[in-house]
Amino acid sequence: MRDSTGWFSAALRARPFLGLLAAAGAFLSAAFPAAADDAPAVLRHGASMSAANALAAEVRVSLTRAARVFVEYDNPRAGRFRTPLTGPGAEHVIPIVRLRPAAAYDYTIFVVDGADGADAVAGPGGRFTTGTLPPALADLRQQAYGRSSVPLILSNYRRSDGNDYFVAWDETGAPVWYYDGVEQAGPITQLPGGNFLFLEEGRLTEITPLGEVVHRFEPGGAAGTPHHELTVLDDGRVIYPSTEDFVFDDSANGGAEETTFLVDQLLVWDPAGGRFEQVWDAKEAWDIRDPAQRLPARARDDGGFRWTHVNSVSVGPRGNLILSVRGRRQVVSLSPDLRTIEWQLNGPDSDFRFPNPADRFYGQHTAAQLADGNVLLFDNGLLRPEAEGGRYSRALELRLDAAAGTAVKVWEYRLDPDFFAPRGGSAYRLGNGHTLINFSSAPARHRDVRLTVVEVDAAGNEVFRVETWDSLRPVDRSRHRAAGGV
Repeated sequence: MRDSTGWFSAALRARPFLGLLAAAGAFLSAAFPAAADDAPAVLRHGASMSAANALAAEVRVSLTRAARVFVEYDNPRAGRFRTPLTGPGAEHVIPIVRLRPAAAYDYTIFVVDGADGADAVAGPGGRFTTGTLPPALADLRQQAYGRSSVPLILSNYRRSDGNDYFVAWDETGAPVWYYDGVEQAGPITQLPGGNFLFLEEGRLTEITPLGEVVHRFEPGGAAGTPHHELTVLDDGRVIYPSTEDFVFDDSANGGAEETTFLVDQLLVWDPAGGRFEQVWDAKEAWDIRDPAQRLPARARDDGGFRWTHVNSVSVGPRGNLILSVRGRRQVVSLSPDLRTIEWQLNGPDSDFRFPNPADRFYGQHTAAQLADGNVLLFDNGLLRPEAEGGRYSRALELRLDAAAGTAVKVWEYRLDPDFFAPRGGSAYRLGNGHTLINFSSAPARHRDVRLTVVEVDAAGNEVFRVETWDSLRPVDRSRHRAAGGV
């Protein structure tokens, strides 16, 4: 491993997230004590909308002396929300996000003289009105049913006209945040402090919730060439797959003397220290020169080949890392110290067999190991044999029996009628046992595709569904379930 100070296929993701945008709940001003005569008070205040984002505002507050503040804001249809507590100071600029378009919000300022907000005192307030969505987002079509159990769902959206966006949808499917300063919207995640980290054209970019760029790392160099999933670790560092070209003599296998394969590594970025570290290399895990260790490789435009194609990294219940290795049609568990492959599921040298061949997965995304040891993933079904069901996609949960060496399906969810997503898609298990699933390929590439996100309970009942599609392209409605209750 080495320590150091291209283009990617952007897969659509839909994932739950919390943080600055999702600070929601009911807060009653009557519960706070009245201000003492010597307590800090609001001297001046005002609210204004962001010039760059119709769903972002800021409240400016001047106090009589240094203290901390937060703002509550509400809309009768959207709900009541509260911003995080600021640091101490006499002047404050508080970003207000998680707003619906063309809606009026009332806000109240609370002044806190202590450290934890227990002595918050209600101050003055006011009203602001959000703007309308930019044309490319306002033009999207949407149908939503039910209510999600997570406050916000974060996704990228790639339109057919080249206008790419990141969008956050609330629990009813309404857009409440967006970012449009992106060339090609790839995976996105939220950092512990509330900022967002995303990929565009192989670049790592960090922005504030108001869309201000904090860091931008070009592909290559210390950051490598990142692609696909970005995973925030418990200590705030970010782990992600990166690629490099590896050239070797493959003539013994009928290949060229100079054969180029795109090979994955895992890199970790420490935002606090600004440091990148390579922590795993696929070439050290498998012998790339052994044809048995590679499925038929995807050819690249430059004459080379893709090999492992790691498209997700997640942390398992023991601190192990779970990799979705799409190029090997495999899910892999790495030991917490990243030195050992603990097991391989499906693909070459699998440690588990499938008593029912229809339980196998093909072209998978977002693999995760649950607390009980089961593996949850989004099974795209790419190149699934007809004997095993052919072309369809699903969320799939497998129970692994190490003693018997078997993998058995214990749960799945499929749309009715079936939908096939050759790329992209995601499945996440929520804290309440529900599963959030994105059934979609890239709408920008396929004529009859809706970005379809559903939340289902353990029995497979839909509790929430939102379908979004590009109005520039007609949708074949026969491929989707008819509108109805959930």
